Amino acid sequence: MELSEVGADDPPRRDIVPDLSHFIDLGKYYVQPVWPLKDPRTGFMTGGKNDTSLVQGLKEINGRAIADLEKDMRPGALSQGGFLGPDEKLLDVLAADNKYVVDELGLTHQELAKHLHAMGTIGFWQMDQRGSSGEFLYHGRRFKVTVLVTAGSQKSPFQDDTTSGSNVRLENLDTGKKLSYALLVPYMIDRYGFYEGKGTSYRVDPRDVVAVFDFLEKKPKPR
Repeated sequence: MELSEVGADDPPRRDIVPDLSHFIDLGKYYVQPVWPLKDPRTGFMTGGKNDTSLVQGLKEINGRAIADLEKDMRPGALSQGGFLGPDEKLLDVLAADNKYVVDELGLTHQELAKHLHAMGTIGFWQMDQRGSSGEFLYHGRRFKVTVLVTAGSQKSPFQDDTTSGSNVRLENLDTGKKLSYALLVPYMIDRYGFYEGKGTSYRVDPRDVVAVFDFLEKKPKPR
């Protein structure tokens, strides 16, 4: 598949490196955006923006009680490393990350997840086209990404039919900032604003996401 087949108006010239952020659909590995859906019982917006105060008071998410989610997220339950630390509270983690991303930066979890998904898509696309990774432009920055496919797969503890068995290693070559993450994480960020807990090595801190995607800028608060 040539780049011209995925949304460019003109075929690319060999002497120009196209910015891949202009190509929304990079073939079969493209991840469709989540359609925002409000839970009529809790008011929680899956795939959308939520007030931190609402997050702090949730009794359930995606039809699953918070206590049941926390049980499945502990180390050794659904995952050996866990999605939360042994004593972490899910709502504390969600609220803290929501406060940083939404309240402090004026961004959305969907904005951060979109770029994490895009890096996985580009990595798979490069493997399909070239058999290996290589430098590319994305939002005017030079990046390199490597996708590692594992033997098994991990299902989401939210029981929303999302699963992944691949990991990404990403580097912003212009700044030297690096990030590693499992491709299941952007799905959880996109839907629930969940970056995993600080008590697990699989956490993807939103501060690290913003650092590697340094084109993301803090938005001024409306007056």
